[in-house]
Order: sequence, then C-alpha cells, then structure tokens
Amino acid sequence: MLHADPFELVSAAAAGGFDRCGIRIVSPDPGRPVFDLIEDRAMRSRFVEHMKNNGVEILDFEAVWLRSDTDVNTLIPALEAAADMGSKYVLTVGNDFEIPRLTDTFGRLADAADRFGLILPLEFITYSAVSNLAAAVDLAAQVGRSNVGIVIDSLQFFRAGAEWDVLAQIPRSRLPYIQISDGPIVGPTDIDTLRYEARTSRMAPGAGELDLRKLLQELPSNIPISIEIPNPELARLPFDGAAMQLREATDRLLDSL
Repeated sequence: MLHADPFELVSAAAAGGFDRCGIRIVSPDPGRPVFDLIEDRAMRSRFVEHMKNNGVEILDFEAVWLRSDTDVNTLIPALEAAADMGSKYVLTVGNDFEIPRLTDTFGRLADAADRFGLILPLEFITYSAVSNLAAAVDLAAQVGRSNVGIVIDSLQFFRAGAEWDVLAQIPRSRLPYIQISDGPIVGPTDIDTLRYEARTSRMAPGAGELDLRKLLQELPSNIPISIEIPNPELARLPFDGAAMQLREATDRLLDSL
C-alpha cells in the first residue's frame, strides 16, 4: 500500500481489524516524496482525529535510513512529529558502510529520539550495511543507548541465514515487535533480486515455506506483530480488501501455533 496516504492506511487497518498501523513519515530514498505530517500541523491534527475515529493507533513511523551524509539535526522535526502523533517507535536502518561513523550517527539520533520518549528499533536488511542479525546486535551494542531495539523482519531473518543462536541471546526487552511475511525457502542470492523480493514480492503468512511458527515461538509472546507484505496481487485490491485478507492469513497462522 505504498501509494496509499496515511488516512487510507488507517482506514484499511480499521477495516482489517488491526489495532495499529505503520506510517511512512521520512522518505527512505532521497527525492522520494512522502505525505507531509511533519510541517503541516493542521494535516497532522486531522490525521490524529482520524485515528481516534477509527480506533487505530500508530505502531511505528518509518523509516530513517542512516547514510554517510545523514544530518541528525534535519530529522528532529520528524521525531517531534512522531511523538506528537502518539508513536513509540521510529524504525531505523543502518546503511553507512563506515561503521564507526554509522555508530556515531545512530548514537546522536538515539539521543535526540530519547528527548521525545522514542525508541529506535534497528532493522537489519540483507542489502544494507547492517545485513544480518549479528551485525544488528553488534551495532546496537556499540551505540550503547537504552532506547535502541532490534526488529526482526521474518523475510530478512531467513534470507540472512536464520541466526537462531544470535536471536536466543538477545534480551527480550530489546525486541519491541516483529515484522512478518512469507516466501519460498530458497531465496535470491544477489543484492538486486533480494531487494526486489523484499520490496515487491513478499507472500502472506502461511502462503510460503518460511518457518514463521518457529520464529514466533522464539520471540516474546506479547509483542505486536506487524504485517509487511508488498505484493502485486494485493496491490490490485482495494486497501480494505487487502487488509482483511492479510488479517485472515495472520489469524490462521497464529491459530496454528
């Protein structure tokens, strides 16, 4: 639903019976526009009212990609807006291959986020500088801030080699929520195809071959489950219809645990 505006996303979440939804507030790629909930305060107020009317809250705002040229000061208005709209989390991705600089940038962002009571879940992505769970754990440890967590994206977890031993060592308090999707057991092997699968060809829970049941059983039982499934068939459906299909698929998966 990347072409949906935040109001449509909230309405779809309500139609699908979801308690929360995620909203893109910061562009992951330079030059890609996003719906303005930062500078347009009147729009932000209407959006908050729309959430209340639909009984939907924000799980996270996404996604801050930390690059070599990231200026933390330019992100402070987004952090303030996220807190103002009731979010606890601002999803963060490390994509600066100079790790000492990435660590410093992430630490300064975490300090800024802490002023607004925000937590920064770090998502590892196979085609980013932080490409697996072990690397995410190492970076979080080097940053050393209490408001940095780690988000497991199920597709990325399995595509990065399913590091069960690393997962078992993470304190449960550092795992705020999980993003789930499904896919074939054998995945792409090159960066471009990994990126294409993650951004356009995910499968609904239970429709693929990934061991989502084991993954969910290894995580805290009371954390939110975020459904992240860009998919061409779903994209052709009305937003409400796509949300209802995904909720039904997720419920079937959870009922099988």
